[in-house]
Amino acid sequence: MKNVQFILSILLCLLVGCSNSEQTLKIEPKEKAGTLFIQKVENHTSSEELTKEIHDQEQIEEVLTKIEGLKVKSISSDEMMDKMKSTDTYMFVFSEGKEMKLGKAAPFAFNVLENGTFLFSYSGFDSPREPLITVDVHEELLEELKDLVGIEF
Repeated sequence: MKNVQFILSILLCLLVGCSNSEQTLKIEPKEKAGTLFIQKVENHTSSEELTKEIHDQEQIEEVLTKIEGLKVKSISSDEMMDKMKSTDTYMFVFSEGKEMKLGKAAPFAFNVLENGTFLFSYSGFDSPREPLITVDVHEELLEELKDLVGIEF
C-alpha cells in the first residue's frame, strides 16, 4: 500500500510540475502579414533612428518562420512587463496590408529582450492570448533576425 501511495504522490508531483508546461510556438497564417514594423526601445524611449518598416513579403514570412518552433511557457502579464522594463527591447509588430493602422491593435506582435529572450502575447494572427516566454535565451536568433531585416540598432 505504501508503494502505491508513493507512486501516486510522484505522479501527482509530475502532473503539478507540468501545469506550466512548455509548448511549441506555431504561427499561422504567415501570409497575412503585409508590413513588419521594428522598433528598439532603449531606456524606456525610442526614436525614428531606432525604427524600421519592412514591406518585403518574403522577408516578413522568413522572420515568422525563424521564430516558429521556439519552446515557450506561460508567464503573467506583470512578469512580461517587468522583463520589458528591465532591459532594452525590440518590438516586432506585424500588420495586414501595407500600412500600420494607428489606434487599432496589431494582428500579431512579439518582443525580444536584448539578451535574446522572446516574449509573445499572440498565439497566431488575430489571436491574442496570455503571454508566453521562451524557455531558452536565443541571442543568436535575435542577431539572425536583425541581419535578415538589415538593422544595426
